[in-house]
Amino acid sequence: MLIIHSMKALFFIVCIVSAVACGDSTPAESTPINPTLGAWTHDNRLAFDGRTRTYSLYMPSSGETLGLMVVLHGSGQAVDNMISQVAPEATAESNGLIVAVPAGVDDGWNDEDPPGGALANDVGFIDALVAQIKTAYPAIPTNKVFAHGFSNGGGLATRLACEGSQIRGIGVVGNYYVSLSSDCQRARGYSIPGWFGAGVDDALVRVESVRATMSNYTADLTSCSGAGSLEPVQVEGLTSDVACKQVSGCGLARLCEYTGRGHEMLPGSFEAAWQFLSGSVE
Repeated sequence: MLIIHSMKALFFIVCIVSAVACGDSTPAESTPINPTLGAWTHDNRLAFDGRTRTYSLYMPSSGETLGLMVVLHGSGQAVDNMISQVAPEATAESNGLIVAVPAGVDDGWNDEDPPGGALANDVGFIDALVAQIKTAYPAIPTNKVFAHGFSNGGGLATRLACEGSQIRGIGVVGNYYVSLSSDCQRARGYSIPGWFGAGVDDALVRVESVRATMSNYTADLTSCSGAGSLEPVQVEGLTSDVACKQVSGCGLARLCEYTGRGHEMLPGSFEAAWQFLSGSVE
């Protein structure tokens, strides 16, 4: 992973100086899910691993629960800023989709390091968050629970694909797949489809890096055999500045490249990821 994506251990210094500075001194607490239809509810709380973690939740006005997308912000990015950039409401309304936007510890995600001490167990947190929402809404299809992340959040999404127990497909913007351990060798009897979005002018995460890892993703996380080359694929509804590719012989991972875009939340990526993932799951 890129060095900007990791939650590194400078925070330990603060913990040594003052235990209070490592987190809220009050006991971790959870709040019951009590959403408003057709609106966001904020400051929802989930006690996990000694911390009170927070998230925002959007419930479609129909009250339908046909899927769940967990949106993961970039490093240093606030939840409300991520919501405004992704703008998932229209997609949620038209697809009966619940959207959860959790906050990372210190506005970042542990997408790379073993958890412990100041380094959060974010894979476990997202699994626990999904489990809480599924308990409240048991009609959510198990195979339509996805994560969609930007930059550092995209790194966590790939880690969830490898190590998580709840996520069944991922959308990644401004990041690429790296196998952190043998856990990424899928042995669960089902594939984890992946949608990747890359800005052609992204100077931080080069589009060439994303291209180079697509065959690794299909080999590790899908039922596709072999490691073919990327080939163009026609996708309906895209603007002329977006071109998509898939590894030959594998329809379970897609890379869409956005001309004129850099390291940013790509327009329409949430809708594109949902449509691809929901049509690809087993």
